[in-house]
Amino acid sequence: MKLNFKILIIILTMIILVACSKEKSNSIVNYKGDSAQNVVENYFEFNNEKNKDKVLTTLTEEWNTPNIVWGFENLDSIKIINIEEEKDGQIVESYLNNGRGSVNGATKNNLKIYKVKYEVNYKKDGVGPQDSGIYNYWYYLVRKDEKSPWLIDDMGV
Repeated sequence: MKLNFKILIIILTMIILVACSKEKSNSIVNYKGDSAQNVVENYFEFNNEKNKDKVLTTLTEEWNTPNIVWGFENLDSIKIINIEEEKDGQIVESYLNNGRGSVNGATKNNLKIYKVKYEVNYKKDGVGPQDSGIYNYWYYLVRKDEKSPWLIDDMGV
């Protein structure tokens, strides 16, 4: 009887451990950050939903043009693996002096840059500008002033 009880305890412990590890691995990472970081997170969420109108709420006006191909029909999934604010002054200066910041009037106070590591899966590789895989991109967010919302102005490697 004692042997059966011990075996039952071991089996229950194993089931609990497996269930907990599965739950943890399938859970969505919950990032806590400022509103600029939330905009980046929403951008990925809305892309997963394949909702162009919602994606556009995270982007500056320059992205709302008819010639942009969104590629939703080939997108299977996209998710953030890691996100952190970029503090490298050279990257900030590069955006302000040589990137879109040189034409949109962005300032250091109204600019945030995030380095995002993400995984994207496509239904068919070789169709879009990138294949399924893990990528690191910088996302450049700007706002007009301290009372304006943060919006993604540019992104890339």
